[in-house]
Amino acid sequence: MHVTLHAFNQELTALIRELLPSTVTIYGFSKDLSTDSQGSGWIYGKELVVTNHHVVEGLADPLTVQPVGRGPLEGTVIGRDPENDVALLRVPGLTGNALELESTPPQLGELSIAIGSPNSYRESASLEIISGLSRQIRRPNGSVIEEMIQTDASVITGNSGGPLINIKGRVLGMNTLGPAETVNMAVPAETLQAVVPELEAHGCIIRASIGISISLVQHLSETGIRHAVTVKKVKKSEDIPLESGDILIEINGRSVTRRIDLIRALNREMVDQQVSLLIERNGQRQTVQVLAKAKASTKR
Repeated sequence: MHVTLHAFNQELTALIRELLPSTVTIYGFSKDLSTDSQGSGWIYGKELVVTNHHVVEGLADPLTVQPVGRGPLEGTVIGRDPENDVALLRVPGLTGNALELESTPPQLGELSIAIGSPNSYRESASLEIISGLSRQIRRPNGSVIEEMIQTDASVITGNSGGPLINIKGRVLGMNTLGPAETVNMAVPAETLQAVVPELEAHGCIIRASIGISISLVQHLSETGIRHAVTVKKVKKSEDIPLESGDILIEINGRSVTRRIDLIRALNREMVDQQVSLLIERNGQRQTVQVLAKAKASTKR
């Protein structure tokens, strides 16, 4: 047992040493210098850093970005997605290895490592387990971030924006503050994979809407009880062939079992396009067509 623990300790410390140079600390001030913020981030690509939107919200460019073991650099925000608490920075002169996103969903109980700069203490790491999946977190402005990863890491102010890493050295998600110091939430790699390339290409996120609000229910189907997305409310001002209580089965041929399935299907390309929905109403399945419209745009 002693030999096994020693080997694990050696591998863990070596992995953290390898990952640290791919993380950064971010500092900034508002235009009138009345507000300052400090958070964490990680290298996503050539001269690109990913962090939380709330870390850079309200701050003026340029920001100070300090990679571990190197001097400070200037960075600017090139894209924001407040709905998922993601921001992308360009940092000229930044060097270091980009971290790779994990393509496999995390498992409950999986070991992970949170890296960041809590209270400006740089080069900090916490070993933890994945303690919950598909969580929601409500931000102070009332918006809800879907499909968050929950961990038991001790994450406090300054950790936000840092990477959540698995034992293979890949990014499982991006840390943000949770409801308590011993409960951390992280934006999953699945969301980052969908959002960050669009921020790099367009500087903003545009989503489509089909004029409904939704809720999750337990639904009895032919294969048993499963999670289902149901129509909670339809905008009265819109001519939409959906009704409260409709169960959403598929959108454009893709299965819908989570809120995030619908949100991701209604991307930039679907604005002003007809969306095909397979629904269940009063125990009967039918297909309806809905015109998707632009929902929101977050400018650079």
